Amino acid sequence: MVGFYKHDIPAWMDGTETLSDSAYRAYHVVVQLIMLNEGPIALNERGIAGRCNMTVKAFRRALAELVQAGKVTLEAGRIHNARADRELESVMKNRENAGKGGKTRAIRAETQKSIPDDVPKPLKINDADQASLENLSSLKEKRREDSPIVPKGTPLDRFEEFRAAYPSRNVRFQATTARKRWLEALKRGADPENIIAGAKSYAAEQVRIGKAGTEFVKTAEVWLRNQLWLDYQPEPAAADGRPAGPDSYLASLSDDDWRSHLRRWRSTGGQWTLANRTRPPDDPGTKVPAHLLAELGDVTRLARAD
Repeated sequence: MVGFYKHDIPAWMDGTETLSDSAYRAYHVVVQLIMLNEGPIALNERGIAGRCNMTVKAFRRALAELVQAGKVTLEAGRIHNARADRELESVMKNRENAGKGGKTRAIRAETQKSIPDDVPKPLKINDADQASLENLSSLKEKRREDSPIVPKGTPLDRFEEFRAAYPSRNVRFQATTARKRWLEALKRGADPENIIAGAKSYAAEQVRIGKAGTEFVKTAEVWLRNQLWLDYQPEPAAADGRPAGPDSYLASLSDDDWRSHLRRWRSTGGQWTLANRTRPPDDPGTKVPAHLLAELGDVTRLARAD
């Protein structure tokens, strides 16, 4: 989640001065949600309208105005903003660079600690013949020590399977941050098999809608952190081998799985991750179990809750 980002005030004011009040409000909310989601958001009219304190009809009119003005685009049921995409790309690159820099400094500090007190520091002497590294581990050796070989079959080894299954973007795969999120997911009890299956389904979707290899593919770090593999699980097969349909998948969810989806729906202002299987919790036609809806309370107001 991006909590802070660059905001070009003059550009914003110049670019929004012709918008109506309702379109301005909707634009502001949509951009904030895109940054929080770290990517395009699903077109959940009810949830976003709630965040805008508008009726659904008013939000539709405001959204149509934004599309006509070129402020946002609608693609495959999601709302995109080009400027937000560029800012998020910059944020991801900064994260990756910061992670690399931190690791390098840590290695350098440990290397300096390993030098005995009676050995002159190589960079502090002028005689080349005294600048010997015989008593020091090379940086490459130090990295080998810090990165032990992982036996095949371990969760970390399966990360490479996930990496191979994940759809490509227009920049190289950010392995450092993605691996960190991968291990965090496994620590929380996620099944590597489910994550890899979800990555394959996500990749197939991106190829189908023509987004593979572009900046519109979510980074693996964001995808893992938001547990998006839950949205891309293959439908379980029926006894005769045919797909069993969305209800079979919903029936396989535990109460904790449901609660995870419900928490994300509430925290993102109505972005419902099970939209292709059931209506959102504030819709009378939802298939969310009644006892979990009872835990939430007044679901008709939750999409607006902070």
